[in-house]
Amino acid sequence: MADLAVRGLEDCKAALIGGDTRVAYKAILRDSRIDDLETQIDTMCVEFMVRHIPVAKHLRFAHSVAKIISELERVGDYSESINRQAILLAGAGSEAVGDLAKFDALAQVAIDMIRQAMRAFLDEDIELTQRTRELDKKANELHQEIYRDLCARTPSDAAGMSLVFSLLSVSNRLERVADQGKNICDEVSYILTGETLRHVLQRDLQILFVSSTNSCRGMMAEAIGHTIAGDHFTCESAGIDTGEPDPRAIEFLRTHGIDISDHETRALSDVKSLGHFKAIVAIGDEAARELRANSSLGYRSILLEWDTKNPTDVEAESTEEVDGYAVVFDELVSRISKLVRALHGSPLSAPSVREEQ
Repeated sequence: MADLAVRGLEDCKAALIGGDTRVAYKAILRDSRIDDLETQIDTMCVEFMVRHIPVAKHLRFAHSVAKIISELERVGDYSESINRQAILLAGAGSEAVGDLAKFDALAQVAIDMIRQAMRAFLDEDIELTQRTRELDKKANELHQEIYRDLCARTPSDAAGMSLVFSLLSVSNRLERVADQGKNICDEVSYILTGETLRHVLQRDLQILFVSSTNSCRGMMAEAIGHTIAGDHFTCESAGIDTGEPDPRAIEFLRTHGIDISDHETRALSDVKSLGHFKAIVAIGDEAARELRANSSLGYRSILLEWDTKNPTDVEAESTEEVDGYAVVFDELVSRISKLVRALHGSPLSAPSVREEQ
C-alpha cells in the first residue's frame, strides 16, 4: 500500500513537472487499489484485536496500523487530486504556468517523508522517525515560498486566476502529504515507545510582538507573554527600528517579579522567518503599517493590531497623575491573556501576572 502511495506521488510529480498527462490518468485509475488495500488491512486489524485481545506493544501495533493505512489512503487521495490539477495545468502550457522548480522540490520532500516514514515502520527505527519529522520544516518553508510567489502574481483574467488557484491547490496538497508522513512517524513512535506525540501541545505556538523600537511596549509584551503562557508558547518581540531598553519599563516589571534586565532589542529585519509565527501582534500604528505592507508574512499567521499607547504618551495625555507604565501593563496583561486563551482553546493552568505578585 505504501509502495502504491509513493508511486502515485512520483507519478503526479512527473505529470506536473513534465506535463505527462498519460501518467496522470494512469495514476488516477490506480488509486482504487489503495482504497481496496485500506479496507483489507483495516479488517485484519479488527480481526486481530477481537481474536487475540492484544495488550501492550501488540495492541499499539494494531491500533497504529489502522491509523497509518488511513494516512496512506489520504496520500493516495492527494496524489489523485494533484494529478487532476496537473492535467489542467498541462493544457495551459508551460509558459503560462511558469517555473515549477519549487513545486518539484516540495514534491520530492513529500515523497522522501512518506518513504522514510514507512521504512522507519518496517525497520522499527525510532531515529529515522526523528530525522523524517525534521523534513516537515523544509516542506513548510517551500510551501510558504510558493504561496508568496503566487500572491505576487497579478492575473489579468479568469483563466489566469484559475491557474493560480490550481497551483496553490497543488502546493497545499503536497504540504499535506508531508504532514501525513509526519503523522505516520508519530504512530511509529507510539508503537515503539508507547509515547503519544500527535497533538501534543509543544513550544510550537509562537507569538511575535512588534512595536516601533522594541524598547518598551514590545519588550513588556514579550515578558508578560512568557509569564502568562509559560512553556505552552514561545513569545518573541522585535521593533521596526531599535532603541535602548526603557529603564523605567525594566524597573516597573522588576517590581512585579519580572526580570528583563538582560533584554536586547531586535529589529524586525533580523527576524529570520515570519511565517512560523502563529500570531504576529502589531503594537501601535507604525508597527501596523509596516506589517500590513510586509510581503513575508505567512498565510497561516494571524496579524493582530493593538492600539496600545506608549506609557509616556498615556501620562502626557491624561489630565490626572497616572502611572503610564501601570496602565500599559494592565492593558497588555488583559490582551495577552485573551490571546493565549484563544490560541490554546481553553484557559491555561499557568497563573496570571497579577496572581504571581
